[in-house]
Amino acid sequence: MNHGQYRRSEMLVDMIHKDFGGFHPGYRDVHAQGRYYAGTFQATQEASKISRAVHLQGDAVPVSVRHSNSASGLPWGPATSTSMAVKFYLPDGTVTDLISLPMPLFVARTADETYELLEAGRLDPATGKPDPAKFSNFLAARPWIANAVKLFVGLPSAVSFAQTEYYALHAFRFVNAKDEIQYGRYQWVPQAGVAGQTREELEKKPPSYLFEELEARLRAGPVFFDLMVQLASEGDPTDDPTAPWPEDRPRLKLGQLKVTRPTTVEEIGDVVMMHDPTRVTDGIEVSEDPVLAARRGVYELSVAYRTGGWKGRQAALERAGCPFLGGNQAPRK
Repeated sequence: MNHGQYRRSEMLVDMIHKDFGGFHPGYRDVHAQGRYYAGTFQATQEASKISRAVHLQGDAVPVSVRHSNSASGLPWGPATSTSMAVKFYLPDGTVTDLISLPMPLFVARTADETYELLEAGRLDPATGKPDPAKFSNFLAARPWIANAVKLFVGLPSAVSFAQTEYYALHAFRFVNAKDEIQYGRYQWVPQAGVAGQTREELEKKPPSYLFEELEARLRAGPVFFDLMVQLASEGDPTDDPTAPWPEDRPRLKLGQLKVTRPTTVEEIGDVVMMHDPTRVTDGIEVSEDPVLAARRGVYELSVAYRTGGWKGRQAALERAGCPFLGGNQAPRK
């Protein structure tokens, strides 16, 4: 990523801090509420035909799964929108990540459009809601964003992490042992079936409801997901996460995820647990999708703020108006 992309990532993180839950030291900027689970992933025989990635050759590999019950940066409720981040632990000691959301398309084509969308949807302090005229005019001029937003708004909320479909949003480039290339988009399909409810129904439940529901399931037995990939045909856009591919594109089952029990970052041995959608492994490559490229910078900056890394713990705490610094720092507006 070039320096300009990192500057745009910083602007996106700044806006999230200001308008989408604030900055809370130690917590992620988005999907702040989360718990970890242990499991394994085992690929199908067909997976090796499109990729030489080691975890797609058929041997079971350990994984950790982080579920979140809200897209916001608030460390407390209510539950609103789920996510699933899977980290594959490879035999050579490296890892690769797969981050997915319950929506098949992203809402913008570039980092700049993402920023403009967030700007158009900023809450009016007087009403606590976006300016409807401003937001409508923004969408009217960008029908591809309007289509993705309409799709997102129409999605049901989860009744269970174990009964939600998750999508990785972006195209990835798969390379097999013969150096043949195939583009595809990932999808996690729950073996328990898909079910949903309204957001209002979900918000009536305790903030920890989805975690407790999943953990009750796990006490009775494992939870399974099938990892599917929709394969692109010639002419399908691989650099635009707002553009759907035709439904008749073939889908291949890459493997099965088996989630077995809760775990912790202490047990895993990685207290930071950064999930990076661009952290791939030999046999899987990132596409030319500019949103995918920008996400690396956003995640790195988020980690720096919540851990006090190279951005500086002092600056991060001052940003939050932490009362323990001495003096009376006000939260950054």
